[in-house]
Order: sequence, then structure tokens, then C-alpha cells
Amino acid sequence: MRCLVTTAPSGSFDEAGELAQRFGLEAQPRADRAIPELVEAAAGAPILILSKAQADLVHRGRVFRASFGMGFLRLVRARRGEVDPLVRAAALRAGDVVLDATLGLAADALIAAHATRAQVMGLEASPVLAAFVSAGLRRILVPGFPGRVAAELIDVRCADHRQALQEMPDGSVDVVLFDPMFRSAGESGALFELVRSLAEHAPLATETLREAQRVARRGVLVKDAPPGNELARLGLRPLPSRRSPRIVFGWAAAQ
Repeated sequence: MRCLVTTAPSGSFDEAGELAQRFGLEAQPRADRAIPELVEAAAGAPILILSKAQADLVHRGRVFRASFGMGFLRLVRARRGEVDPLVRAAALRAGDVVLDATLGLAADALIAAHATRAQVMGLEASPVLAAFVSAGLRRILVPGFPGRVAAELIDVRCADHRQALQEMPDGSVDVVLFDPMFRSAGESGALFELVRSLAEHAPLATETLREAQRVARRGVLVKDAPPGNELARLGLRPLPSRRSPRIVFGWAAAQ
């Protein structure tokens, strides 16, 4: 998908050019143009606008600001000593190498990076989302910000996880994460609407799960909405939970 990357007055065009080159987008100088003029120049394509402190994506007449919402609240709780359900389900520990194969808004990647204190590779098939999330992560890399350490550990790559997994060696990461939930309307909020409009909607294939089991040293964690219909389709059982969850997890051990 075509996308223009430009700046607000406080933004850096060097960053715009770097993100555009990295993710195959198009950088254009702002040149004092108002947003309606940018929209006209983009001919309906999304526009990523970078300022010093914020990253906004203009798409289909709406402005979406890069933030991490519930992901940030999960991170705050984790810093207080609470064990995040994803960390518990995957038994993540310090030093684990994690592949988030469906990065989306990077909330799970942030939690995984906080838990492991190691690099998390995040795969996002949409170049627009990959650039948007990368810009958002950069803007929490400020001293004293709770998410700084985790954010700098996330390596965002624009790639189709199906192909990327096929190219990875056996046992090259400890845990692979899949979150196909963004295909459904279960998650609400403007940013989830953005993800659903831009992200890959194909269901997780059994063959892809098997590839992930080959790549993982310990196993693969798959998210689903209750009661776990996607997990059942993949031959996985929901992990036990002590309460009625909004999310259920399935675990596939490494092969």
C-alpha cells in the first residue's frame, strides 16, 4: 500500500526518509502544507506525520495517534510486580529470545521485552503499520519513561510471518507468539479499527503453526477469544485459567 511519510514543524525529515526507505514508503517534505492538502497529494493513501513527540497516521478521514493503550497499562502493572497473563502462559523468563509473529500494535512485544530483557523480533506484514508502530516506539525512548527499556528491545520488521518462518533455522528462538485476534471485532477502540483495516486477515494456518514449532526451542503461544474456537481449529486446548478471561491461550510445544 502507498503511504506518504512527512513531518510536523517539530519533526525530522531525516527520520521520515529513513522510515520510508526502511518500509518501502514515500517520504515528502511538508512544505507548509495543511492536512487537507496532504490528503489531496496522497490521493487517498495513508499519511504518517512525525513530530518530535508524536506520530499520527491520517487514514480514511481520521487521525490515529501512535500509543500503546492497554499495552502500556499492562506494562505498568508488570513493573509493579504483577505477572502478565501472556508471560505466565508462555513461561517467559529473563534472556528468552521471542518472536512476535503478528506484531500489530506491539503491546505483546512490549510485555515480552519487559519480561525477558532481551530482544524481541516483531513481524508486521503491513508496511504502514510497521512504520507507524516503529515511530510510536521511538517516542517512548525517553529517560525515565516506564516503557523505555522494553521499547528499545523491539526489532520491528516488515515481513509476512508465513514466509519469514520458512526462512528461519530450527530452534532459532525460544518462544513464538501469535495473536490472530485482530481479525475479529472483539477488540474495540480506534487503534484496533486501524489494525483491522490495514493488517493481514488470513487465519493462522496449521502449516504455519508447525513451522513456528520448528523454529521455537520451547514452543508457540497462540491467543484467541473465548471459548477458543480458533484454538480448537488448530488442535490446541485453552490453557487453564482461574477466572473467566477475555483472552484464552493455547500452547504448542516445539517439535
